Amino acid sequence: MQDLPIKRVSWLSIFVYLAGGLYAIIFLFSAGMRLVYPYEVEWNEGAVLDHAIRILDGKPIYTAPSLDFSAFVYTPFYYYVTSVVMKIGGEGLWAGRLVSILSILLSAFLIGKIVRRETSSSMLSVSGAMLFIAFYRLTGFFYDIVRMDSLALCLVVAAIYSALYFRRGHIIGAIFVALAYFTKQQMLFVWPAIALCFALRDRRQLISFAFLSLLIVVAGTIVLSLSTNGWYRFYTYTIPSMKASAGFDWQTALEFFRYWMLGSFGFTTLAILIAIFAVRKDAKSARGNLFVIIACYIMATISGAIGFGNPGGYKNVLMPLAATISIIFPISANIISEGIRKFLDGDRSSNSQISAAIMLLAFLSLAYNPLGQKMLFASTKQRLAGDEFMAKLKAMPGDVWIPYHGYIGRLAGKQTHVHFMAMNDALVPHDTTSIRYQHEIDSSLAAFRFTSIIRDEENVFHWDSVQHYSRSGTIFQTPNVFISRIGDAQTRPQFIYLPNR
Repeated sequence: MQDLPIKRVSWLSIFVYLAGGLYAIIFLFSAGMRLVYPYEVEWNEGAVLDHAIRILDGKPIYTAPSLDFSAFVYTPFYYYVTSVVMKIGGEGLWAGRLVSILSILLSAFLIGKIVRRETSSSMLSVSGAMLFIAFYRLTGFFYDIVRMDSLALCLVVAAIYSALYFRRGHIIGAIFVALAYFTKQQMLFVWPAIALCFALRDRRQLISFAFLSLLIVVAGTIVLSLSTNGWYRFYTYTIPSMKASAGFDWQTALEFFRYWMLGSFGFTTLAILIAIFAVRKDAKSARGNLFVIIACYIMATISGAIGFGNPGGYKNVLMPLAATISIIFPISANIISEGIRKFLDGDRSSNSQISAAIMLLAFLSLAYNPLGQKMLFASTKQRLAGDEFMAKLKAMPGDVWIPYHGYIGRLAGKQTHVHFMAMNDALVPHDTTSIRYQHEIDSSLAAFRFTSIIRDEENVFHWDSVQHYSRSGTIFQTPNVFISRIGDAQTRPQFIYLPNR
């Protein structure tokens, strides 16, 4: 009986697995520590969880803004998914983080599946999945926190996979795209690219996809708006559109291409452009998969630029770009290596060697020191400081407002109140709602509604005083404990303000 040939793994491939595996270990270790950490690692986490808790408590999310609660400007699907997890496993930040972690892992799996089907290479498939994980730092460490980004992205990747490979992808893809929109509005960027997929195949599928996806989005929007007396539209459309029209920064949006596409993503951009140039005559293949993937990449790039141009845009808007790069870059590496092999008249084994070298360079270009990152690992020191804060908060009498943080007041047996960012967003339109809301804030502070207000120690917002209240103490004497991320900076509840009675 003749022995079957054994595929040998090259040293370069081993180095690729080691490099990608190191990024995966960093992510899994960080995500595991954060999962069991009971306090915030990012300043919006608690307020996002408050939305899901309101669902469990039978309270509306989209309602008139008040000092008790004002919604963020996002669509609600993530809140409902997180509330279901808490209904099963109990209340806590862990529930929202679990949704995000599982979403990221599923996204990585689907990215690897797409690369495998397009390249027939196990090494490139695994590398693509690990490359996505390697973008953890460049996307602001948002993969595993209590926010809607990871679930929304997972639905987008599922929509791309369904459109490319499922027999009824025009139906399944339409549902995934609509759900992605109802998780975060930014994710609608993928709609034109997936529509192109069906336009290249079958016009009837294009019509079916377009009709079903838009029907779900429009019908869902109408139902949510009517059931909330128009407040859903106020939060998810009026506020974002007013913020964009008043503060969109075209210079920042255009600088995105120089700073990110030619900077942090520079190596991947170069390789992708070379591959696109190399296959420009063959891009419209039988199914047009490469053409569709390129379209997804372009739309994600535009989405990232727009995200940074919007007021408050941060690195999490890069997550769709990270996912599409993780798909198209390994495919580009395969195209480039095939071209080099043919030029050098080499054998098939050199193809995988060149691909591995390109992937290894990509991993090296993303290297960072995890120990030098703010609040990447939720340490015991941070947890003990959180316990100290909880003890002091419980001892404070009356109603306490912690504007920069949600949920942690609930942990201390206190009522939670509106988050600083949600409050500011609701004041943006300058309409009758905003005027009434500003009056409520001013009159409540003048009437000393809160027995204490705890303001954060941070350098992002210029808020150094509270009307009708005076600073009269601090929480911590130790620096750099009980911190959470606020963009690339850090923040923590620190300064105690008492009424000027």
